[in-house]
Amino acid sequence: MMDMDIEDGNINTEHAQKIAQETDMAGRTVWLRKRDIILCIVLIAVGITCWLVMWFVLPAGNTADVYIDGKLVQTIDMTVDDAYEFSTDRGSNTVAVESGKIRVSDADCPDKVCVDMGWKSRRGETLTCLPHKLVIEIQGGGERDIDVQ
Repeated sequence: MMDMDIEDGNINTEHAQKIAQETDMAGRTVWLRKRDIILCIVLIAVGITCWLVMWFVLPAGNTADVYIDGKLVQTIDMTVDDAYEFSTDRGSNTVAVESGKIRVSDADCPDKVCVDMGWKSRRGETLTCLPHKLVIEIQGGGERDIDVQ
């Protein structure tokens, strides 16, 4: 049942006018109204602001911990350019380190999502290969002196 505004037993004409305003002159339904556009602009601005804050707040990392099946197998120094091979019974991943950034450069998993994740360099960022149960988490760099007393 449709919700109607009723005042003193009469249908509110303002409600009917609002419904009529939701169509343009050709009778087509208007999908985006002014407030919808304003909402989209506000959401985009908030998203960009959050991204900028995270980019400038998170310091660059200098080590990366490599976990396979939840166990730490190696800590990589990201200040040294090198390539690393991690092989398990599930498959293998090649990890590249260049200019303080790290990425999975090659993998034999079927979807290659880990390869498509690209370069990571900020503390707290992770690279994952779910089929191989490989997780690389960036650590260290720019330690903060926060004291809670």
